[in-house]
Amino acid sequence: AVGDRAMQLLVSMLFWCALLETAKLAVLPRAPDASGNILQLLNDVAGTYWFIWAALVCFLFVKILSIFNRWSPWILFLSVIQVALAPLTFSIFPLIKYTYPFFCLGFSFAQSRDWWTSITGAYKPLLIMSASIAALVCFLAWRKDSYVYNNLALVKDMQSAKDVLLMLFGSAAASAIMSELFRQCWRVGRSNRVVRFIAVEIGQSTLVLYLI
Repeated sequence: AVGDRAMQLLVSMLFWCALLETAKLAVLPRAPDASGNILQLLNDVAGTYWFIWAALVCFLFVKILSIFNRWSPWILFLSVIQVALAPLTFSIFPLIKYTYPFFCLGFSFAQSRDWWTSITGAYKPLLIMSASIAALVCFLAWRKDSYVYNNLALVKDMQSAKDVLLMLFGSAAASAIMSELFRQCWRVGRSNRVVRFIAVEIGQSTLVLYLI
């Protein structure tokens, strides 16, 4: 539900943001400027935890699509293209453009897990090896303008197109490797009560572990 997802994302963010601001005030006292402190707080909330805002917006967008259309991978694919081609670069929108394709990929995987498993099962070793090589090559080619903070996920010329493509392709390859790594860790540790509690009870209900 929308309310449950909002609570999972926003409550965790507000808690850790309040904790961070308290620690910053204790270590670095600020001048008594109310307006300046409020602006700084808003900037910290929007900037430091941009991934939470991006995740919430992506969730709401996919939820709206599912209301007006029955879930379809083609609808998601078209929405990814539309978001990617959107020229807006204000506020955290570039970060949403960067997050949305990965959110849709995870959403489609969750909706049709058996289909994905049947496709990747036979070619899994080859896919893992290819993704590992791709992630390593992208890591070696990574540069300052490969970060979404700098390129704003905006294609203006050939160089910016290379930066955006490197960012998306490298992130996808690295995400695939880490997903498989976590899956193998779960296979090994799921019999442990502590591991199962962290992964199932804490990991699925809040973003506390990620924020830490």
